[in-house]
Amino acid sequence: METCKSPRMVLNAAYALGVTCLKMYASKFSRKDFTGPQLFACLVLREHQKKSYRGVVALLKDCPHWCADLGLKKVPDRNTLCRAHRRLLKPRVIEEMLDLSVAAARKALRQEKRRAKKRGMAVGRHSSSA
Repeated sequence: METCKSPRMVLNAAYALGVTCLKMYASKFSRKDFTGPQLFACLVLREHQKKSYRGVVALLKDCPHWCADLGLKKVPDRNTLCRAHRRLLKPRVIEEMLDLSVAAARKALRQEKRRAKKRGMAVGRHSSSA
């Protein structure tokens, strides 16, 4: 299994996953300050960095280029993130996201095996990239 220590890469991957799985807005009457995928990415960053809501807000304020990656015009406050956590991280939503992540990982592995086969190399279940 490959892991990532780059917060920016984790943030962008979470955003991409959120775009495929989440509604942009909870309601047609939403204020539309932040999208569901943007808030989800912020929550994933919070977990990845083991921060509090205030901590992740401070981190995002210190890294405006990360916010630009997500299309954030401003950083969500801690209350917004707390409410998003309750709304977005329900078992049904998480299960769908895990299913999509597994499917994407399997597809990437199949492509890697095809490329390795063309080069005459074997790719095993426990192989690692250098």
